[in-house]
Parts: sequence; C-alpha cells; structure tokens
Amino acid sequence: MVALHKRQDLIDACVTLLNSEWSRSQSARLHSLEKSNDGLPYSLVMIETNNSQEEKVAGYCRLAKVVNQPKAVFIESVVVPTDRRGQGLGRSLMDLAEEHARYQGYTEVYLTTKDKQGFYEHLGYRFCKPVNTFNAQVLETCSCVFLTNTIVSENVPTPPAKSTDTIRSVKAESNLNDKCTSQASQVILESPSTDEELSCCTRTESKNSCESNDCEPASTPSALPPPPPPPPPPPPTTVPNVTVYWMMKDLYDKQ
Repeated sequence: MVALHKRQDLIDACVTLLNSEWSRSQSARLHSLEKSNDGLPYSLVMIETNNSQEEKVAGYCRLAKVVNQPKAVFIESVVVPTDRRGQGLGRSLMDLAEEHARYQGYTEVYLTTKDKQGFYEHLGYRFCKPVNTFNAQVLETCSCVFLTNTIVSENVPTPPAKSTDTIRSVKAESNLNDKCTSQASQVILESPSTDEELSCCTRTESKNSCESNDCEPASTPSALPPPPPPPPPPPPTTVPNVTVYWMMKDLYDKQ
C-alpha cells in the first residue's frame, strides 16, 4: 500500500481504475487525484507485483476529513479491478486502509455505500447517522444523491408586445375610415328625399366618396397576427431516488 502523491507514476492507472467504476472526465479525475497529500485527503493505492517484477494497481481508496471529529476519517472510492473481484482484494484493501488510518492516529472510520452494506457488515461496520465530511467526493464518485428530486422549471416565452409603429398604423387607418364615412353621410343628407332617388344617390355617392381624391378606399384595419403558441413544456426531469447507507467502525473495538 503506497500513497499516490508519492508515486505519481501510478496516477494514470488509478484514473483508469476509477473511471471503470464511476465515469468522469480525465481532467476532473486528475484534479481530484492531485489533491492527495500527507494530511487529508490521502489517496492510497494497493499494488501487486508479478513474477516479472512488474507492478500493477490492484486497488484504490481515499481518506478524507470528518468535520468536528478530529479522531475520525472518511473512507471513499473503494475500488478493485472488475476481473479481480471475489478474490479477497476488497477485504485486503480495507484492512490496509484501516491500518493506515490507525497508524495516523484515527480511531473511527466512516463510509457510505449503495449496495455493499453486507460486505462492510462482515468487516465490522455498523449503520450510523451521516457525518459532515471535508474534501470528500461522495456524490462525485458514487454517482448517487440522497433521496432528492429536482424538477426543472418550465420556461414559457412571453408573447411579443405590440410595437408603437403598428399602433400608429391602425390608428391612421381608423381615422381615414371615419373621414370616408363622414363624407358619404354628408352627401346622402343633401340628396333628394324620394326612396328611388335616395337609393340611387346612396349608391352613387357611396361610389364617388371612395373614388374622390380626398379619400382612399376604406379598408378593414388588419388585425395583428396572433403570437405563436408557446412550445410545449418539457417533461419534468427527476433524479431517481438512491438510498445511501452510512456506516462506521471503531478501529479499537475488539470484536
């Protein structure tokens, strides 16, 4: 078991191992791994050597600070290669991590898991209340949320307001129609009073009033086109509920 910040040559192998379990960008993963130091956070790498003396990363975990509990440490990102699982590497990795924590003076270890609570119970961990951690990556590496739903707000566009030029155009057309109507009414009042002549004059004056130079043909004010209908709201986006189990172990509890 070695500290990652003392073996920079193992960073790429650790990135590959971590991303095989929790996919993240290369830059984001490197940024988190480069935070490892002699204090906390502290990245631990378990390596094994084959017959040709070639080293290979066989496991990784990270220790982070627990707020307001100076004697407690948080273990996260516990991972071993997929093709090596079921061979006892996970237990060996946890034993080495706990030994390192004990050597650094810590007496309690906390962790979270989504589906490996049975494995950790066999190692002596018990369920507990959540604790506050510092520089931990529970959400980033475990891809989980703590029983929360987030609904994306629906943004409905506001219909465009009528412009000043459009309002002036409609008003001018309305005044023009009123002028035409007034002239036609004046001619009709001065025309003969018989029904036949009145009907004839009405038709004539109605025609002449719109053909005169002082009046443009009356037209119905063009209505403003209705605003386009708003797009349908997107379906609510929810984050699935995931149960996260908090567990802890007393490093000096004789079981």
